[in-house]
Amino acid sequence: MDSQLDMRDRALPQVLIVESDPGVAAVLAQAIASDRTPLTGSETTPRYHIIDSIAHLHRLDLRCFGAALVASVMQDGCGLDVLAYLRGLAPNLPVVMIGGLADSSIAGEAIRAGASEFVLLTGHEAVTIPLAVRKAIVHRQLRQDNEVLQQTLTRSMGELAEVNRRLESSISRLESMARTDDLTGLTNRRWMNFVLEDRWVESDRHGLELGFLMIDLDGFKQLNDTLGHPRGDEILRRVADVLRETVREIDVAARYGGDEFCVMLPHADLAATIAVAKRLADQFELARADWSLGDVELGMSIGVAHRGHSGAASPDELIRHADEAMYAAKKSDRTLMLRNVTPGNWSLVA
Repeated sequence: MDSQLDMRDRALPQVLIVESDPGVAAVLAQAIASDRTPLTGSETTPRYHIIDSIAHLHRLDLRCFGAALVASVMQDGCGLDVLAYLRGLAPNLPVVMIGGLADSSIAGEAIRAGASEFVLLTGHEAVTIPLAVRKAIVHRQLRQDNEVLQQTLTRSMGELAEVNRRLESSISRLESMARTDDLTGLTNRRWMNFVLEDRWVESDRHGLELGFLMIDLDGFKQLNDTLGHPRGDEILRRVADVLRETVREIDVAARYGGDEFCVMLPHADLAATIAVAKRLADQFELARADWSLGDVELGMSIGVAHRGHSGAASPDELIRHADEAMYAAKKSDRTLMLRNVTPGNWSLVA
């Protein structure tokens, strides 16, 4: 912005004058030279450069000029030809076309072709020419500044879009981390509790059934002590794979902590809940045979609870009922136990 305002206080840059009439060229040169300050001997760059023929254009280094004054009619051609040439080789060079009243008919065509302005020669060139040139230069600067701003804005928007994409990716990863167990990739305990609360409300509102399994690995401590914790972690991941491959698509399997797992079964009646538990026990037995556990006897105890069968009054109580059934299975050396409504009354499922 400062560079645009300062144009009123600085001498014009070097101006290219394309004019065949020596008299008109002299008037234009004087108007340019007298703008703001006269030429002094200390200036190394002249204020203007005059050519009287279109044929001389190719000899010029157009980078030297800050603007061009072009006659609408030349002895060897038309000013529109000069305009086309300059626009082709120096598109950022502002061009002011000049002419007499008889030439004003081409003013509109000149503007459409890219001229900044068309100035009639009226005898007031000392005022009109410097003003037209200054306006053309300022308009060019405005266009260039706008292009820079547009490029900067486009680049900034692109960078912002990339930042947003990375942010969304980071948020997605954080959300996944917040609900996923790092070791097994199953849902973690915190997220399971949250989802169970939501399903419990749904069950209340619509009278839907809800089952829950609590699962514990028998002999896992011996496995860790005998084969080492890295091997123990591997077995936990394999058990998680069994859960993922066995439960229904609507079910939510989670690592509850240590070697304990759980499964929430929305919209599952008692028979469906028991069927999933049995299938899980069977698949575990099949998979375990390929795990090369040596002398370690690794088993699985599953406690089964169902909202309509065990009489749970809250999500926490449903989990507790499944946990109690799981410990009852351990004590009885059975794989599956079902929690009944009456405390201490268990049904053998296996």
